[in-house]
Amino acid sequence: MSLQTPRVLPAHLHAFHPSNASAHVTNTVRILGTVTALRGDTATITCGNNGDVTLILKPDSHLQMGRLVEVVGKVADVDQGLGIRVLGTTDWGNPADCDYKIYENVVNATHRFKSVFYDA
Repeated sequence: MSLQTPRVLPAHLHAFHPSNASAHVTNTVRILGTVTALRGDTATITCGNNGDVTLILKPDSHLQMGRLVEVVGKVADVDQGLGIRVLGTTDWGNPADCDYKIYENVVNATHRFKSVFYDA
């Protein structure tokens, strides 16, 4: 079985926190957002109208301000609540070239019909 990385929005992070007593096998998730702040070993992405997520960066993370990125990482505690410890990122380019509503619809579908997208 390969590592499953459910797509999430900021509101879903609590469900994938390691302390959550639910039946989730992994706290590794995938999220899409625009880089809005870079501060040393942390960054912030804005996820459409769904809020911001703090990222704990790896030393070799190469994010650029204003770029749309997909982040794969583990849900972790940060000063402001929950964030993501980055395992890897993919630059998706200019946020203006992406309709974030499509991503939101994909996320909602994968959470609504889990058995279609993820192993039980």
